[in-house]
Amino acid sequence: MKRESFLQLKFITTPFKYWWLFLCFFVVVGFFLGLNNKIYFSYIDKDVSLFELIWPEVVEWSIWGFLSPFIIILARKHPKSSSNWLSKVKFHVPLAIIFSLVYSAIYACLRYLIGDMLGEENMWSISRNFMHRLYNFQLPLILYSSIVGITYAVSYYKQFKDEALKTAKIQQKLAQAELLVLKKQLQPHFLFNTLHAISSLMHKDIDAADKMITRLSNLLRATLENTGVQEVSLKQEIEILQIYLEIEQIRFQDRLEVLIEVDSEIYDKKVPNLILQPIVENAIRYGVAPFTKKGKIVVAAHQVNGHIELIVSDNGKGISSIKENDIKEGIGLKNTRMRLKQLYGDKGKLILTNLNQNEGLEVKILIPV
Repeated sequence: MKRESFLQLKFITTPFKYWWLFLCFFVVVGFFLGLNNKIYFSYIDKDVSLFELIWPEVVEWSIWGFLSPFIIILARKHPKSSSNWLSKVKFHVPLAIIFSLVYSAIYACLRYLIGDMLGEENMWSISRNFMHRLYNFQLPLILYSSIVGITYAVSYYKQFKDEALKTAKIQQKLAQAELLVLKKQLQPHFLFNTLHAISSLMHKDIDAADKMITRLSNLLRATLENTGVQEVSLKQEIEILQIYLEIEQIRFQDRLEVLIEVDSEIYDKKVPNLILQPIVENAIRYGVAPFTKKGKIVVAAHQVNGHIELIVSDNGKGISSIKENDIKEGIGLKNTRMRLKQLYGDKGKLILTNLNQNEGLEVKILIPV
């Protein structure tokens, strides 16, 4: 069990193991109360030695250091945590009286024994001190109630912390499962599209189709190596994307121009696995394939204001509206947006922007560093 913070108060959860802490704490309390008495008597010009004022206080409060572990054990184990407050009150009221009587008896005996050694007490002082403690009965009751209250507060805090940890672990497992489903959803989607392209080329260019099959084999091998991995380095992501782009360049030949611009110092930064491929696929499908002009895809990666910016742009005609509610998202965009939400919460963003004069669409992905 790690020592994370003082709030855990582990000496309360295992009181006998840390008995010395209780004793030291109450001895210090007694010392300072005795010191306070000395200051008071000095103020009223009454000459009493510091020792005479401190030792009775230390004895009195040390008894509570001795009794505290027993009180804590009883508060933790009886009644059960599922019991209501009335049951707890009925249980602790008689115990508070018993502990107060025990405290008063121990104090009277110790006060006599120590006082007798100092020549300050006689046999009658035992009953006198005992009755004096009973007269101030409210103090033991308050101390007992305080120890019980602190014990319950720490117990409820620990229980709340444990429940929060369990909930967080469950949420983490659910998020991982959902991310795995989203990732696996991309693989057959991309595979079917590529196989369709190979099938089309088989009737036109056997050599090109053969090259595409080789590239597809390399791509599948690279993706299978990262099965179950949610984040990879940007360098790995770009390498996989380049294999995919080689396939598409075989398909489109001279009609497709690709430019990749990545800041070298961020190659080791983590990004979601296969985050770029569906975005580039969309750019080719809607920004290049429908037109006879030469298509251009630019992939860029930069670090700006604590974020990694992944940008994919094309020179198509853009979209009629970039408002999120107006966009009919396919598997690629919807999947990407959901993965960013799961991995980074509100810090992960997907932004669509039409370029000037309908010269294409820019898709920007923001990933917190």
